[in-house]
Amino acid sequence: MNKRLIAGVVAAAVGGYLLWQYLTPVEIVAVHDGNTILVRHFPYLKSRQIAWWEGNKDMIQAKYGIPHKGKDGFYHVWIIDFGNGYRTEPDESLLFSTDEVYCFNDLPTEVRCIDRKPLFDVRWSRNYGLKYESY
Repeated sequence: MNKRLIAGVVAAAVGGYLLWQYLTPVEIVAVHDGNTILVRHFPYLKSRQIAWWEGNKDMIQAKYGIPHKGKDGFYHVWIIDFGNGYRTEPDESLLFSTDEVYCFNDLPTEVRCIDRKPLFDVRWSRNYGLKYESY
């Protein structure tokens, strides 16, 4: 009886967590450099990521001007996890390299970097067409 109760509680907890993940909307926190979108609560599954992009690309284009297409129509959009928010650029004397952060030059403050956690990118070119990549 106790094993069934424990299994039921675990199954309910996992089911609740998955339902919460499914129902929590993606939050666009910031947009930088004309091609980088910082988000929270991005879907885990590539199919859901593509569905989110397809469902929101017109709104993103209208509100933020992304994707910004080049003269030949090429564009590349990065979607990055906002994580714990902005932080300062790491000091070179630290043990980890600056490759672990991504800094935005369009922010005038020292607190202008985020941890490098790419989630998804969308690109289009004449040679390859539309490509999605999930990380």
